[in-house]
Amino acid sequence: MSGRAVWVSAPHGSVAGYEAGCRTRAMCPMGPDSDILTCAEAALRRRGDYRLARMPLDQPVPRSGDVDEVVVSPGGVREVHGTPWGYARGCRDPQSCPNRRLGAVTCAESRRRYVHDYVSRRAAGEGAPIDHGTPNGYFMGCRDRRLCPRGDDGISCAEARAEHRRSLARAAGVAPRAETLDSGAAAARIRDLRSRGWSLRRIAAATGCGRTTIAELAVEDGPVRRRVTADTLQRILGVAAG
Repeated sequence: MSGRAVWVSAPHGSVAGYEAGCRTRAMCPMGPDSDILTCAEAALRRRGDYRLARMPLDQPVPRSGDVDEVVVSPGGVREVHGTPWGYARGCRDPQSCPNRRLGAVTCAESRRRYVHDYVSRRAAGEGAPIDHGTPNGYFMGCRDRRLCPRGDDGISCAEARAEHRRSLARAAGVAPRAETLDSGAAAARIRDLRSRGWSLRRIAAATGCGRTTIAELAVEDGPVRRRVTADTLQRILGVAAG
């Protein structure tokens, strides 16, 4: 390690370290005997290596250049770190994954690549046929409702997933969003009250609506709030101008 090594806000041996100010070999604690490149070497190596370009900027780069290596324990047992299975087993923070210290792919990065490649293959038609019009079809890669062939009931995979999520929310006790209506009639009534000398505070108190809502509906050249709930509309229209 160099005696002139500097502290930077990003890990040494990474592109982020180089961008944070560690620009020369003398400044970096990762010397030629280190398993990790210096920050300057990492920045240079990344420019011409597609695999390294896919790594997070703040992940140290191994001098061997083998970013797809799997961690092996001293006893020779293959660990799951650096694989989607490691992520599934709970290693989801790239900062704490053992592979990060070795400059290898973390579990989180491995899963991201796996999902990306899987979705790409599914979109290209590889593998078993997708059951369109179902939530499973969405997870298998059919996510654009415009391109989905749709199921027998005419629902796309994205729509089926959205409906599935709504069902889960209802089962968990989450209330559905209130239906909204055009705010034109409410805005007209508020402008009428304003022309009669009513203040925004008085209108809000009389209707029981928030002052922000009333102010957004009172804009002369068109209400900022284009939609209101049925309850809000009824409250505003129920106020007599006299």
